[in-house]
Amino acid sequence: MEYTLAIDTSTPISCVAIYHSQKGLIGEIRLSSEKKHSEKLLQCIDFLMTNADMKIDDIDFFTISIGPGSFTGLRVGLSTVKGLCFATGKPVVAVSTLEVFANAIIPQTRLICPMIDARKKEVYAAIFKYEEENIIKILPEKVLSVHRLFEYINDQECLFLGNGAILYQKIIVELLGKKAYFVYEPLNHPLASVIGFCGIKKAEKGEFSDPDKMSPFYLRKSEAELNKEKILS
Repeated sequence: MEYTLAIDTSTPISCVAIYHSQKGLIGEIRLSSEKKHSEKLLQCIDFLMTNADMKIDDIDFFTISIGPGSFTGLRVGLSTVKGLCFATGKPVVAVSTLEVFANAIIPQTRLICPMIDARKKEVYAAIFKYEEENIIKILPEKVLSVHRLFEYINDQECLFLGNGAILYQKIIVELLGKKAYFVYEPLNHPLASVIGFCGIKKAEKGEFSDPDKMSPFYLRKSEAELNKEKILS
């Protein structure tokens, strides 16, 4: 298992990368536009494969960022990867979007808190820390308000990243003061290269997912599901 094609559509930015277990990054595309993921994802994959002088059959397995994130975006990414799996017979690895954010950060003593805007004045968030060279999840993925999140941070130094950190930066600074740190803007969006890196590590451990049973990691019900429940209740 050497080559993986990594895909993320959990935020408004589509990103795709080819990653190799020994060579590292082969190529990567990050694209933000007003177009929907469904209109540009396959174009990005085709452009990347062509310019890397590779064919889809050269890919050993696929890696997908499974969420949390945009409901519509996650469905597009997952349906695309399922189609690729069924067409090629290649396996797939699923990784948490918040774990992807955390793995983009170098080892440090601060807590690491990736945050994705979940709307309704809430964020999708998790908290990580490094123990030596290993990153450990100390708060699993949750959907909650920023004020509720700070009950878990407990006045410790913390590095924030993701579009949720951008959106709520003022509140974060008010709550944590000089103990709040923020990344450079490019790291506030998922990196497909990091998704590929995480996918390689999981593949080496045999942690593959069943494409038939894979579903997006939403954390909460969609508006359509909630409206349906209201109608039926």
